[in-house]
Amino acid sequence: MDATTSAPDALPFPSPFSTAIPSRRMTNKEIASALRQTGDLIELTGGNPYRANAFGRAARTIRGLEDAVTDLVQDDELTSVNGIGDGLSEQIQDLLQRGSFDLRDELLSAVPTGLLDVLKVKGLGTKKVRTLWQELGITSLDELDEAARADQVRSLSGFGKKTQENIIENVALLRAYSNRRRFADAIRAAREVHTVLTDGDAFDRVVFTGELRRKVETVQALDMVVATSDGADHVIQFLQEADDTAPFDPDTISVTTEVEDADALVETPLTSGLSLRLFVCTPDAFGTTLWRTTGSKDHVATYIREHGDPGMHATEAAIFEGAGVDVVPPELREDDGEWEAATDGHLPNLISVDDLQGTVHNHSTYSDGSHSLRQMAEKARSMGLSYFGICDHSQSLQVASGMKPDEVERQQDEIRSLNEEYAENTESPFRIFSGIESDILRDGSLDYDDEILASFDFIVASIHSGFNMTVNEATERIITAVENPYTSILGHPTGRLLLVREGYEIDHDRVIDACASNNVAIELNANPYRLDIDWRYIKRAIEKGVLISINPDAHAMIELENVRWGVEVARKGWLTAEHCLNAKSLDEFEAWLTARRPA
Repeated sequence: MDATTSAPDALPFPSPFSTAIPSRRMTNKEIASALRQTGDLIELTGGNPYRANAFGRAARTIRGLEDAVTDLVQDDELTSVNGIGDGLSEQIQDLLQRGSFDLRDELLSAVPTGLLDVLKVKGLGTKKVRTLWQELGITSLDELDEAARADQVRSLSGFGKKTQENIIENVALLRAYSNRRRFADAIRAAREVHTVLTDGDAFDRVVFTGELRRKVETVQALDMVVATSDGADHVIQFLQEADDTAPFDPDTISVTTEVEDADALVETPLTSGLSLRLFVCTPDAFGTTLWRTTGSKDHVATYIREHGDPGMHATEAAIFEGAGVDVVPPELREDDGEWEAATDGHLPNLISVDDLQGTVHNHSTYSDGSHSLRQMAEKARSMGLSYFGICDHSQSLQVASGMKPDEVERQQDEIRSLNEEYAENTESPFRIFSGIESDILRDGSLDYDDEILASFDFIVASIHSGFNMTVNEATERIITAVENPYTSILGHPTGRLLLVREGYEIDHDRVIDACASNNVAIELNANPYRLDIDWRYIKRAIEKGVLISINPDAHAMIELENVRWGVEVARKGWLTAEHCLNAKSLDEFEAWLTARRPA
């Protein structure tokens, strides 16, 4: 049983990679975001485009670094990074020390604050935002929405009717997304809060609950159960007396005493933008409060309908024992058959990170990756994996430096050389498999001719362009690719980017049936921005006998650890190691590839 179920005081999930509680120092991602924003602001204010591009390049470089920028600064090695000169190094050091630097401050002062929100609207680059600002005086999302609905935007050069319609749609999406955070981002905020609330012995128990404990892919609030005999006033006092570095606002606290699931609900905003909600209860009611706040409303309602109100219990286990059923793992508490399975003793043995034996769908410097093939393979090997699949982009995706046929041949020569080197170590078998992330072209065909396709060990087929399709068009396009005998895995099936864009709609039943008929696995892309296939369809794929491949889609060494996010949501889909492609051993994976290769 997973630590989240057996030890609810633990962090939201156990990680074999990064178990330490992160400090408040800035992450590479946050530093890159600040640099990218600076580049955008230079363009927005009509500054030097070469300078803007320099900030953009630096942002991409830092985002792909294996080492933490904070460590490089401490070791005085930041300028050794390609593209980071003395001037940029000083600005980054200012950013680390005070959260900004002079140029960024000047640029932020030069533009209306609301323009930063307009820049977030999908489909609007800096040039278009500048046009909207200069020609229509738009300085906020509200003004942009009003102008688009008043038919004023389409008249601008470079816009048109379709762009105007997209603006209306994407502003609505941005507003809907604004109060949610991706699971991976919420975890970071959760760890910081957990560190503060568990410093000392102020409370009996402090445990995560709600959407975070259920491992929902995006969460609206950071929910926690705080057990204390001293009541809500004690919790409020603790928050108000917290250190200035605490990740919440001690001056903005509200309390609700009429709460069904607890004695009181204490709320305060976090610096991350999420709302912190603390369900306060006494220690003897801790189990019931944790159970009520963890499960979906339907999960809780089904229990009460079948077994009545559970009453107050100090442990969650007592609630399940009282009903005579097995303990349901938190991530399954969605009222999707878990009560029946718990009653019959048929709850699945959910997959864990430790079950993974290999990683497929990864990128290198042969296309748009940040690290070499050897570096990526060595990182996978250091994680205890026994095989590594390289899947750089195919030739049609020029924006991602897709590989031409001669580059494919050169990469495969390097793979053979590396595999000969790895074969000398008989005690710890490791192998690189030659793959490609082949674009699914508009007619459903794969990139490259059959001769080149046949040279790969396996092929991940994905859509990267032409998203403007009807449900039937998208479904037929995917099915055509799945029926291609060279396709091994269907990559990120809907192309979604969580809290950025919706995926294209497909008929999941037809796609899953096609994969089952053609022995094609379906990817669960573990990039925290994707988590695609949606976990809600995994159980259906399992029932049809379709394997799920948890792929990190890694473009840098550190991103190989993305598999942790894929495992978390895979568990929500009832995935077991038996039904996961890359939980197969090296020999089993190789046999699967051999069995399905075209004659």
